[in-house]
Amino acid sequence: MSLDAPTPAEPPTDNGGLLRLEGITTTTEQLPEPTRHGGNLHVVLNDQYRPAAEIEHDSGDRDLPDGSAYQTARARWYEAADADEVHTVETPKGYEREYVVLEDEYELFDEPVAVTLNSSRCELGQVTSAGNFRAYFKYNLTLKPLDDDGEVRWFGTPTTSLNVTIRPQDAGLARKTQEEGIVQKWSPPYGSGTEIRAQTTWAESTQEIQGRIETLLYDVLGYEWDDLDAQNESRTFWKSEVHHRVAEEVAPEIVHTMRQSAELLARHEADLKEETVHSEGTWKIVKLRTDGWEQLGFPILRGQDVQIKLYMPDAPAEYLEYPMDQPKVEVSLEGRPRGGDAYHVDRWEQITHVLESILLSHLRWADVGTEHILQDDMSLGPAADLLSWEHPEGRRAWLRDHYESLTPRVYAEARKSQTTAVYDILHSIKRRDIATYAEIAQDVGLVERTVRGHVARLTGTAKEPGILKTIPDAVTFVTFSAEWWEDDAREALDRVYPNDTAEDRSRRRQTRVEERLLKRTLGLTPASSSSSSDGESEDDQVPIVDVDDDSDQEDDRDDDDRGRDGTPDQRCWRYFHDVDLDGAQLGIALDRGYLPEDHVRVRIDDSPLFSGG
Repeated sequence: MSLDAPTPAEPPTDNGGLLRLEGITTTTEQLPEPTRHGGNLHVVLNDQYRPAAEIEHDSGDRDLPDGSAYQTARARWYEAADADEVHTVETPKGYEREYVVLEDEYELFDEPVAVTLNSSRCELGQVTSAGNFRAYFKYNLTLKPLDDDGEVRWFGTPTTSLNVTIRPQDAGLARKTQEEGIVQKWSPPYGSGTEIRAQTTWAESTQEIQGRIETLLYDVLGYEWDDLDAQNESRTFWKSEVHHRVAEEVAPEIVHTMRQSAELLARHEADLKEETVHSEGTWKIVKLRTDGWEQLGFPILRGQDVQIKLYMPDAPAEYLEYPMDQPKVEVSLEGRPRGGDAYHVDRWEQITHVLESILLSHLRWADVGTEHILQDDMSLGPAADLLSWEHPEGRRAWLRDHYESLTPRVYAEARKSQTTAVYDILHSIKRRDIATYAEIAQDVGLVERTVRGHVARLTGTAKEPGILKTIPDAVTFVTFSAEWWEDDAREALDRVYPNDTAEDRSRRRQTRVEERLLKRTLGLTPASSSSSSDGESEDDQVPIVDVDDDSDQEDDRDDDDRGRDGTPDQRCWRYFHDVDLDGAQLGIALDRGYLPEDHVRVRIDDSPLFSGG
């Protein structure tokens, strides 16, 4: 994130309103107001005019040029270092990080926390006479939770998090970045002083975020905020989140709605990114991120990525009680709009309301009502005030148009003259709703490699969605591309072969299995293609095993083996356990005529199966 904070983004219209695409119509809807999960705030304080004498911390013999917030944090770090109060902590990744505990009995919203200070190099500094870059430090104030014994949990997060980063802003500094190298005449965009960047959770407004910053700076550093020092244009934000917790029973419908949104966005060639995690029959995480939400009827936020996310709690279920074990649906800004612009704080309500609209519209499309929204420790849920928003119309027609365009593909794929494999693959997914490659292969009697090939073709491309959709996880799942399309696909499949029965599909499966086994083990193929309804060639690359090619194995012919005429049989005979063939394959080979009956011998004198002796 660049230190050159640009000017705030301008609204799409001169009067500060937000436009929608031409032809979009809306209706006014109401649902309980989502909880505002958190956000951030950027501001530059032009506070270098303050004298260093105002700093109450002992920096030793070090010279402090002024009494700015940055120099105050710097002095507090020096004071702690001189007093040997710096703790070295090893991070989970094995790195060492230094902290100073400024307060170990601090409270925020009745939760006891510690306030820590740590430092790290930033992009600003000075260039030495030898041409080397000497970095300055930035300072971070962070709330840390305490355990039951009052010890700091260094890498935990309290219920209400707060992190305040303090950086220098000085025209006399140089800046070093990977892209530009060293820039010696760097000009701070909002004047000299202190740059403040804060991020926190459970904040309703930028005013509330600023209030937390002011209080923290005063309580732990003794720095008193003067709002006249805050450069107005520097007051920007690029993070805001809203969410509702919902009953787990409606999560699948919300997921289907999000998948439909992805299909429609892809059809409109919007840039989008999807991420899904599905395991043990449950959606764990589903994310959809795009800057093209206007294509679904929402207000235009030019170049702004917004993400909708459904996720289950990441803690094991046995440690959570209802309703904290239920899923959340969250919508959030993802960084700054393309071009580097950040929103001015005056637009917080406007932009956050767009996030609320995206969230509530997806709940409405999924037929989620107030009765499905849950209250928890941080959210009023169904008891929250009703929020009115403009709900985009026309989605049903868009979906119908999109999925009707796919119906001819189902007929074309399922009725291919040379194979019924695609039809059976689609029918397997129809029956299971969501299936793995292994499950489909088991249902249709094909190898997974062949199933993967068919599925890859049927999923289409990012810009042209197909009949199917894959969901990467520990194993890959396959399903229809969206819920609406599932209904159309089921109807289309029923029309392709209206008289097809489960017995017919089972018979086709068995035929594929038998032919594959024979081909793999005996190197045989059916004498006539009419014996197979598919004409499949999925195993052409499987090595053929020659049962007579065993030069390293001893010839275990019985010394008494003789032909039907009583003369010694000179052909190669082996015990069954020495042949690369199992009982099922042997039975198939005999039944299908690939192996003559007089090529198989069975000892009958000591087996109860042959009562005749």
